[in-house]
Amino acid sequence: METPKKERRIRRLNTLMRLLIRFLIPLPILALGYFFGWKAMQQPAEADEGRRSRDRTRVTQKAEVIPLERKDYQIKIETRGVVQAQTETGLTSRVAGRVESLHPNFEVGAFFRRGDILVTLDPTDSEGAIINAEADIARAEAALAQEEARAKQAELNWQDLGYTEKPNDLVLRIPQLREATANLKSAQARLTEAKRNKFHTKIVAPFDGCVRERLVGPGQSISPNTSLGLIFATDYAVVRLPVSPKDLPFTPFQNQTTLESTPAVIRDGLTQHQREDQPTWTAQLVRSEGVIDETSRELFLIARIPDPYGLLTGNPPLRMGQPILAEIQGNLLKDVFVIPRASLRDTFETLLVDNESSKIQRHNITPFWTDEANLVIVHDLPENHSIVTTRIPHAANGATIEILPSESKAPSVKAAQGTAITSPNPEA
Repeated sequence: METPKKERRIRRLNTLMRLLIRFLIPLPILALGYFFGWKAMQQPAEADEGRRSRDRTRVTQKAEVIPLERKDYQIKIETRGVVQAQTETGLTSRVAGRVESLHPNFEVGAFFRRGDILVTLDPTDSEGAIINAEADIARAEAALAQEEARAKQAELNWQDLGYTEKPNDLVLRIPQLREATANLKSAQARLTEAKRNKFHTKIVAPFDGCVRERLVGPGQSISPNTSLGLIFATDYAVVRLPVSPKDLPFTPFQNQTTLESTPAVIRDGLTQHQREDQPTWTAQLVRSEGVIDETSRELFLIARIPDPYGLLTGNPPLRMGQPILAEIQGNLLKDVFVIPRASLRDTFETLLVDNESSKIQRHNITPFWTDEANLVIVHDLPENHSIVTTRIPHAANGATIEILPSESKAPSVKAAQGTAITSPNPEA
C-alpha cells in the first residue's frame, strides 16, 4: 500500500518541478529584455543632450582676429644665384725665362694689391739683349755718319767736275743714306724691345685681387704666353639672378633706368636655417641679359656687389662660388587686402567674422599675388569684417564666436613686403 502512495508523491513533486521550471526560467529573460529596452530609450535623450552641449560649446568658441582692411603691399621676389668675379683673368708671361721668385701672396686664396710684383723672371737674357741692341745702335750711328759724309763729298765732287745738270740719287748716295738711317731705327727698335722685355720679366698685378690658382713655381722655365695662374678682382662681384616670366609683370625691370634704381638684398645660401642676425649684403642691379633662357624660360638679371670680401668695409666676406639668396624689390600693390596664409582653412578659403554680430562667414578667395606668408586679394570682400586667425574646430557659416581682446597676440601681417615663392596666378 505504501508503494502507490510514494509513487503519487513522486508524481506530484515532478509535476510541481515542471511548473516551477516553466514559470521561473522566462523571468530572467523578461528582466534582461526590460533592461535593454530601458537603455535603448535612454540613449536618444543622452544624444540630444550631447548635441545641445556641443551647440553650447560652438557658441562659446573664442578666436583671435585681425582687421580686414585695404592697404599697400610691397612685393619682394626671392631668387637664387652664385657669386662670381666681375673681372677674372689668366696671368701669363710675355717673355721666356726662368722663374726667379714669387710674391709671398701669390698663393691660392691670398690677396694682393695693384702693382705688386707677383712673379719675377731671371733678367739676364733681357739685359744681354739690351747690351746687344745698344751696340747695334752705335754701329748704325757710325754707318749713318759715314754715309752722310760720303753723300756730301759726292755732291762736291759733282760740282768740281763742272756738271751743270742736277745729279741723280745714285750719285748723291741717297739709297745708301736711307739704308743707314733705316738700320739705325731698327737698332733703336731692338733696344726698345729689349728694355720692354726686361720690364716684362716682372709680372705685375693689374688690379687689387685674389689668387684663384697658381700654376708655376720657383726655378721653372717658361716660354711666352705660358699661363702662370688665375686671378680675379676683389673690387666687385656679380651674381646672375633668375626671374620667372610670370613675375616680370610685377617687377620694375622694364627699362634700364628703373632697373638700375632697384636694390637687391643678398643673404648666404649655404645656411639651411635663416636667422634674423644673419649678415646681409646690398647689391645693385646693373643690367638684364635681355633674352629669355631657352631651357628655364627665365630672365637673368645681373647684380653687382661692391667689396665682396669686406677688405675696405670690414663686412663679412662673400666668397666667389658661394650660393646666395636674393630679395629683389618688386612693384608696390596699392589698396589691396592682405590675408595671412596661416589663417586659411583650405587652400583658398578664409574665415571672416562680422564685427557687429560676431558670426562666422566662410569665403573663397582668388589671390592676385601669393608669397610665403600672405595672400594678396584685389577683389572685394565684405566690409566691417575681421579675419579669424585662430584655428576653430567647428566653423559653420553663421556660428557665433567670442572675439578675444586686441591685446592678444595674433599672427602679424607683413603688409610692407612680400617674397614671391609661387606663381601669382592661382591657375598656373
